[in-house]
Amino acid sequence: MTLKGVLSAIVTPFTPDGEQIDEAALRALVEQGIEDGVDGFVPAGGTGEFSVLSQAERMRLIEVVVDQTAGRASVLAHTGATSTREAVKLSKHAEEVGATALMLATPYYEPIGFDEAWSYYAGVADATSLPICAYNFPPATGLHLDVDFLVKLAREIPQVKYVKDSSSNIMQMNTLLADHANDITFLNGEDVLMLPALMLKAPGMVMGVANFMSPGLAKLQHASETGDDQTIVDIWREINPLIRFLASNRYSSGVKAACELLGLTVGPVRAPIPQFTAAQKEQLKVILNQLDPSLLTKAANK
Repeated sequence: MTLKGVLSAIVTPFTPDGEQIDEAALRALVEQGIEDGVDGFVPAGGTGEFSVLSQAERMRLIEVVVDQTAGRASVLAHTGATSTREAVKLSKHAEEVGATALMLATPYYEPIGFDEAWSYYAGVADATSLPICAYNFPPATGLHLDVDFLVKLAREIPQVKYVKDSSSNIMQMNTLLADHANDITFLNGEDVLMLPALMLKAPGMVMGVANFMSPGLAKLQHASETGDDQTIVDIWREINPLIRFLASNRYSSGVKAACELLGLTVGPVRAPIPQFTAAQKEQLKVILNQLDPSLLTKAANK
């Protein structure tokens, strides 16, 4: 199964106290995402709060999402970790339970360079047979995976077929799409670059807002594929205030708040990630109410 289209960086629903994963809510969120038109899910990613999950919780998330999708959508399991050893363990588990592909952020906290990053991806590739998506998010990892490194990675480690780029580097996006589409498939991971990515016909996106806005994103992706630039511009202008608001606040907290406002049970974010305040939720509610309901999850109309 090829990774393309709208991939939901699915949130991790918690019980009201934040102590346990709410598996029933997770399964319901997967079902709603499929009904809303997503092409795939990315469990245990940044929007899924992987940094505050235990290893066992990360594994369980992937198991539940794979089971619930039942082949109806792709599952790009995030298995990046602070050590190659742990990344290999998580990746082997994801393969065993039926994930479509692996997404790996490079190790964070302990500074590493390109040589160490290459070895990290090579180590996971040696231990598994799944396609690999490099995850480039330098604000969180401290290492920017530039064009030269990504092309080298894909050419020397054939399993590396994709990059989720959340670097906000528009020149890098242009170069990868225009000059290296045959080397590595670009998946846009930066909400604020959605417009240029769609205009340049990026084959896919990984978005946290897909949790509650998949119908709109699916329209955007279809418009990109058919060359309907006017539709892209029209929808982008409408959703831009929302995108800017979420980007200027705690993203995961905002996505969960939007889900709850629109009828999706996802629970709180887990400490120490801050919850949206009452004032922030009220601002968010005003912005959501200004959007065409057809762009938002069908759960809002149930």
